[in-house]
Amino acid sequence: MADEDSTENGGGFGWGLIVGLALGLVAGVFLASGPGRGQVESLRARTIELGGTARRAASDPQNPIGRAINDGISAARRRRQELERAARGSRAAGADAAEAEGRPDA
Repeated sequence: MADEDSTENGGGFGWGLIVGLALGLVAGVFLASGPGRGQVESLRARTIELGGTARRAASDPQNPIGRAINDGISAARRRRQELERAARGSRAAGADAAEAEGRPDA
């Protein structure tokens, strides 16, 4: 008899869990379908608006953000040219060294 009572209680818990999950799912879908959609649309519109503002600020050379971006681009170009010159010099020095090693000493 004790075995029958324990199996009934365990089964009741399982069904309670399944029913609770189903009710929670239905409540979540109901709540998310209403106000959630309005919030998503509002965020989407705000994101588009901020994107346009950022583009305008970046393209305006008088804006501090635009100046900083242009300064960064100029600095990156200068650094790239320096690195390319250094790489060409290293290749030339390496080729000269390899050529000198290949020659027999006089």
